Amino acid sequence: MVPISFYPLRLRRISYLSCLATALLARFPLVLAQEVQHSAGATSLEEPEKAEKAEKDTQEVVITAQRRTERLQNAPLSVTALDAEKIEKMGIESVVDVARMTPGLNVVSSGPGQNILVMRGISSSAGTAGTVGYYLDDIPIAASSNASLLSLRGVIDPSVFDIDQVEVLRGPQGTLYGSSSMGGTVKYLTKQPNFSQFQFNGSATVSETKGGGLNWGSNAMLNIPLVDNKIAFRLAAFERHQDGFIDRYQIDPNNYLGALTSGSKQESANSEKTTGVRAIVSFKLEDQLTITSSIFNQRTFLAAPFQIDVPPGSISSLMQARLVPEPSTQVSTLANVSIRKGFDQFELLSSTSYYDRNVEIDEDSSKVLYYFYSPKPQTYVYPSVMKGDYVNREFTQEFRFTSDFKGPWQIIGGAYYHHVNAPLASSIPTPDGYNAAFGTHINTFFTGSREATVSETALFEETSYQMTPQLTARVGLRSFRVNQTFIQQTDGAFVGNVPTTVQGSSSDSGLNPKFNLGWQVNKDMLLYATASKGYRPGGPNNPAPAAVCGSEVASLNLSPSSLVKFAPDTVWNYELGTKSSWLDDKLFLNGSLYYIKWNQVQQQIVLQCGFNITANFGSATSKGLELEVVYHPVREWNFRLAGNFTQAELGNDVPGTNAKKGDQLVDVPRWTMSASAEYSALMPNGVPGYARLDYSYTGTTNSLYDRTSPFYQRPAFGMFNLRLGENQLPGNSHWGWAAFVDNVTNKIGETGLPVAISADLPTTRRLGIVRPRTIGLTLKYTM
Repeated sequence: MVPISFYPLRLRRISYLSCLATALLARFPLVLAQEVQHSAGATSLEEPEKAEKAEKDTQEVVITAQRRTERLQNAPLSVTALDAEKIEKMGIESVVDVARMTPGLNVVSSGPGQNILVMRGISSSAGTAGTVGYYLDDIPIAASSNASLLSLRGVIDPSVFDIDQVEVLRGPQGTLYGSSSMGGTVKYLTKQPNFSQFQFNGSATVSETKGGGLNWGSNAMLNIPLVDNKIAFRLAAFERHQDGFIDRYQIDPNNYLGALTSGSKQESANSEKTTGVRAIVSFKLEDQLTITSSIFNQRTFLAAPFQIDVPPGSISSLMQARLVPEPSTQVSTLANVSIRKGFDQFELLSSTSYYDRNVEIDEDSSKVLYYFYSPKPQTYVYPSVMKGDYVNREFTQEFRFTSDFKGPWQIIGGAYYHHVNAPLASSIPTPDGYNAAFGTHINTFFTGSREATVSETALFEETSYQMTPQLTARVGLRSFRVNQTFIQQTDGAFVGNVPTTVQGSSSDSGLNPKFNLGWQVNKDMLLYATASKGYRPGGPNNPAPAAVCGSEVASLNLSPSSLVKFAPDTVWNYELGTKSSWLDDKLFLNGSLYYIKWNQVQQQIVLQCGFNITANFGSATSKGLELEVVYHPVREWNFRLAGNFTQAELGNDVPGTNAKKGDQLVDVPRWTMSASAEYSALMPNGVPGYARLDYSYTGTTNSLYDRTSPFYQRPAFGMFNLRLGENQLPGNSHWGWAAFVDNVTNKIGETGLPVAISADLPTTRRLGIVRPRTIGLTLKYTM
């Protein structure tokens, strides 16, 4: 069970698709405007020659993973970079899609915008912060608070439209990225304004999902140089409408595990609508001074969760059993001002950002009330809803110095401040008519509110010294302090009708070091070794109400201090890696071996009374192998293979739980793999085109530590995606198209065991699943 408090919070013809896609694209009036001549530097769609290069340019990929630009193959760390062209051809729309193509990254997904990131086996569903850093440019967007990791409030899915590159950094990044980067960091880099060229591109997509209906989406980008080489403005807008594929039935009133399949139902209940806009204006002033201001807003509405109920549903019978609707809304706004001042041998940066996220959720709690209050006084399942409102307001300020010295020394250093205010509220009001139906006098089943703050200050530096032309040493250090406060109020029948107010605070500080040695053996091979520390702060605990949970908590034999707050957890990562090219730059092979020691692991203890607490589980280890291979035998063909093996295990039994020494950590598959084959060439009509097949595999994954639970394990599954298209239409270089089939074999895989905001029952759970086979068409226009 999970907490009941705020913790507790068919195939159409291609011609039909083409016509509709054209109609959708016509929504953008600029397409009808007079064409503006464009130059060769615009976007990947404006450069047909890129269709002939494809993956061969692996050696030229530039990344910013270490807070400075450098070639991917020369960076001594394990990192995957997916540029805009790869994102488009792979059909990537979400962080879940990024993970399928990236070794070492796993996403526990409950639906759009409901994700928990796991990297290198460092998996935790508790604590103040996540274990993976998550950034949009320089803005941290991994929402921080003690309730942030429950899947319904997990990290957002920023639209990848007009994203220049996604970088996945594996291993602790605590020196340059802070306390949430124990397992690694995921960065989205937006495309910046072009100062010298007017640009416009738009696209429209229509598709249909098996078991559902019509999906459609549209995107548009406008870039305007307001003052040549001085001021530029870039605007990107997007919208996506996805029809549902899960039907909702009524719960059998006499059997909370059953559904009235012969009664009325809501077809395709889990529809989604996401809209958003991103605006950036840049000023290039004199003396190498650049000021960039940006704002991003995204709204996602789900008519129902992307989850099935088991029982009565199953992977072969996608259904929900709910008595009340379960809509949810996520609204995220990010604003940033970045000031860069260049000098002859260094650059100064100030980045100021504000992140506001609000999540509102309705969740059917009918089964929960019946489970706890039957057979007396409640004699049948009665409609009930739990409401949750979760807010994150986060301010971040970073000052950074980046050198460009002429000698062997280079340094990055700076100061960092991050403040979070995270109020939340949840309630299970007494349903209308409930007291009359069962002869009770319940004012409310539950009401709770919580105010939490987190403040982090840090000083950091990373210095490199090129000892020889081939050998470079790097040493980094981050000094930090984290302060937290909270005040919590609860009342209602679920807490024994005893109003409580609890407040607490905690403070942590420490050092995160990093040591790295890179040896450029020759121009085709790099070897590196890294030892680095990752850190996550502790925090004040959410106390389980003594009136209903006191005896159970006492049986856990936890120390009195651990019931008040939980301790920080840390990792030490030891890694050996290589980056190499072979066969005259036709074959690229990058790989790494790692061993991670995790101490004072923060995890949840789920109590039978309906609440939970966070505790430190002791130790764990994670060891594994990551491999990426790119092969480009001839100009037309590109092959890619990526794989990961992770053995992440507990180092001790955990008293009061089902977790035992040697258990695989939950939500960590031992094996993941992806493979692709792409053919790019001039089509018979003389325009560049491509065909691409992608496959991804996720191995068996434990969802719980309780081996007796029917939800203990998620089976392995694999998916095929197929895409083909032309970057230009015959006689018109501005138009292009792509047709796709996602999940070709219609394999329904489980993506997570979501945490309810009310309570999880041992006899029935919600399961997150992948979208069934979806067939569609995209039309693109570029000017």
